Amino acid sequence: MAPQYQAVTLIASPSYPNAIAWSSDNLVAVASGHIVTILNPAALDGPRGVVGLRRSDPFPIGVVNREDLFEPCLVPTCLARDAEPCALSISWSPQGFAPNSGCLLAVCTVDGHVKLYRSPIWEICDEWVQVADLSQLLFSYYKTINFGEDNGSHLTSLNINTEETEVLGSTCELQDPLSRRDPGQRKRKPPRVDDYIYDGNKDDLDASNDADFSLKPCSKSKKKSSKKTAKHGQEPVSVNGQGSTGNSKASLSSNGGNKSLPLITAKQYACRDACLSSLVVAWSPLVSSSDKISCLLRHWCVLAVGSKSGNVYFWKLYKPEYYTIDAGVVNSDPMLIGVLQAHKSWVSAITWEVSSEGSSTSSLLLATGCSDRSVKIWLANIEGLNRCTNAEEVPFALVAEVTTDLSAPVSAISLAVPAGSQYEVNLAIGRVSGSLETWTWNTCSSKIENTNACHAHDQVVTGLSWGMDGYCLYSCSQDNSARCWIYNGNHLEEIPVHTNFPESKESTDLSEVSDRCFGLTLAPGGQMIAVVRGLDLNVLDQMYQARTQKAVVEFIWIGGQFVGIPLDRSIDVCNPQSTILSSSNFLWWGSNILWSLKKYENVEKGLALWDVVAALQGFKKYAPSFLETLMDMWISALFSGDPQCVSINAPSCSRHDMLPSVSLRKLHLLNIICRKVMLSNHVQLGPDAENGNDSKTEFWNTLLIRSERELRERLVGFTFAAVLKRTAYSFNGTSTENSWFPVGVAQMDSWVSMNDGEVHNQLKYLISRIKDLGNRINSACGYSVEEICPYCSAPVHFESADVAICRERHTLTRCRASVILCSVLQPVWHCVCCGGMVDKLLPQSFFAMQASPLDADQDEGSPDLSGPAVPLCPFCGVLLQRSTPAFLLSTSPV
Repeated sequence: MAPQYQAVTLIASPSYPNAIAWSSDNLVAVASGHIVTILNPAALDGPRGVVGLRRSDPFPIGVVNREDLFEPCLVPTCLARDAEPCALSISWSPQGFAPNSGCLLAVCTVDGHVKLYRSPIWEICDEWVQVADLSQLLFSYYKTINFGEDNGSHLTSLNINTEETEVLGSTCELQDPLSRRDPGQRKRKPPRVDDYIYDGNKDDLDASNDADFSLKPCSKSKKKSSKKTAKHGQEPVSVNGQGSTGNSKASLSSNGGNKSLPLITAKQYACRDACLSSLVVAWSPLVSSSDKISCLLRHWCVLAVGSKSGNVYFWKLYKPEYYTIDAGVVNSDPMLIGVLQAHKSWVSAITWEVSSEGSSTSSLLLATGCSDRSVKIWLANIEGLNRCTNAEEVPFALVAEVTTDLSAPVSAISLAVPAGSQYEVNLAIGRVSGSLETWTWNTCSSKIENTNACHAHDQVVTGLSWGMDGYCLYSCSQDNSARCWIYNGNHLEEIPVHTNFPESKESTDLSEVSDRCFGLTLAPGGQMIAVVRGLDLNVLDQMYQARTQKAVVEFIWIGGQFVGIPLDRSIDVCNPQSTILSSSNFLWWGSNILWSLKKYENVEKGLALWDVVAALQGFKKYAPSFLETLMDMWISALFSGDPQCVSINAPSCSRHDMLPSVSLRKLHLLNIICRKVMLSNHVQLGPDAENGNDSKTEFWNTLLIRSERELRERLVGFTFAAVLKRTAYSFNGTSTENSWFPVGVAQMDSWVSMNDGEVHNQLKYLISRIKDLGNRINSACGYSVEEICPYCSAPVHFESADVAICRERHTLTRCRASVILCSVLQPVWHCVCCGGMVDKLLPQSFFAMQASPLDADQDEGSPDLSGPAVPLCPFCGVLLQRSTPAFLLSTSPV
């Protein structure tokens, strides 16, 4: 367990607000200058992932006349001086959109480009892999409609601009910058005006000879026809030496490299550049809807991209149809479904939230902040978004707008739907001036009112996030401060950010060696926050530290503070066993941990509770009595049907009296707590635990064994029911193309026979029905009794559901889901919690079961086999992953 906080240094410092993000599968991304660093919070000293940012070619959007370069609208372009690529905004997608069911990372750079990245699943390297270039797709879209400047249809636009668009899609090799010339190659500098270089050596025979400025870089082969070069941003650009200002076609053909680029006005160029210059990215929560063609339930989300033009672009992305950890192509292309003119100036902040509005129909809330000081809240119906197929229709309606007399632009915003308020939405706004505002929007009356405004910081608010279901608010600023606020409805009350912890020890105050904060983010379990700070290089050792340590990520415990959620005062803290924590601290820790575990009972929330498990491991080491009390309360609440049955003093209760009515998610939580906390061997216990708590250890061990037996029976029963359902489909003539195909039925039959006196009677009934199918069983499932050792080809007999040993004593691993032998030639899925291997994935419907299917009236039509197979462990529920070498980054959900 970590001390009060952990810290890890970075080789590059962030430059912009909201520079850190925590994924739902427990990875932390930091936009640290020219790279994006990806960390595993459970192994901060271990390997890292990296997204290397590279220069992107400027989009060839047209040429302008020389006299237009002095127009005010081109001043921002003329003054651009970014020396190297830099990350401007980052955002994690919900879990399940990468080929391995992980998260995708969206990165927006200072040159306005947005790209999607995934982890290197099969590349075996540390650099993340680019999935899509959204800016290039956006440029292609604007190319087809001529940037919206034609009133005709898309087809008309394409017909009119055929000659132009063919050239716009081409690219040229960049010539070397002038700074890379050999020292001996001297050349007289031409006159410079507003960062553009013109040819001063050629006679001005015509006023229009050097009047055209091209945004498209010229190739080395065209150096002679383009006498001088200039820089637009970082990239060299060319100046056409021939053409006519009165004839655009003459200018298009004046230069061999740019003869087909359209001649546009300064205003046209500024508008086109603003539309293509992205500033901020934000993923929506996961949403589900029925596919119009297949009628299957599809899961998708939307990436919102704000631009300098005030537009917000919406990119829709579906979950992959299947998941893999082997080399392959998983098609899941982003689709532009809408363009919203949200503001008239730069969009500086975006955030999402889901609102149920007191009904079964959920809607997506979108909040956008602008440099013109305004903030708007938009509402979109999920079904309406699902029907969007092109960028002309966007079902967002403006429901609220915040306009104030403050002169400071918006730098950060955050939305939250309070747990105890069904018709209210909390909005927090951070501004460049350091001020912090909270607003409440009533979904019924559609009115928004200001509930608090204070000068929270001295400089720019660089991070803002609601926590604990909107009970508290976290903020950080460029003034190097990070603060926590309790939200009481009409005012904010500041409390300390740091939390006392039993294992706390003296450590360096990072605020003394840092000079500014660039963002903060909350852990998935809500017990920790991460703050990224830029280090003050003047106070570091200039020889060693200042060269390699430019920033630091600080991980801070927040679970031991009162953050507004209702306290569970039944927690017994009469013997706190700690000189650091008071009784109040234990009460707050216990209430916050129980609140977090309750949240994970929702099957829609991924099981990434590393921060909760890490906190419990610390209490096991330094306050074991408090942990036993807390876990006893949690177990009693988990099995609320009969709390006495699960008491530590009554470990011999019948399994069938306590587990069948419990949901699968609760059993997964129970297994995680048993394995990683109560029965973990790597955490050494304190003196109190060494003196004979064998009965408690036996209780948790017995509980784990019974829980896994219950899960095994549910898995076998689900597989048998799936076989019968597929048989019924074939008998009725219904297609089984999109339904899950079960395997390992013969091995499961053997397991039932071996445990004939202990398994549920319903399993025996199901297997008897399967045997009555005869030869029809081969079309309904994979039924193969014989198994062969892949090393020596000797037969393998079924003796255990976990491992197998052939005649030549080769030890083989069985799949935890299908009980068949795992492949030794192809990579298989691995569970970091129980250590099991999975070769055959289970459908999503298995993990959503609320009770045992064996105790209900089951028939062959009960299990849902239409859902996609997901890489989740059937015994732990955590995300499966590919086993990687120790020198590569991996996730640690628990």
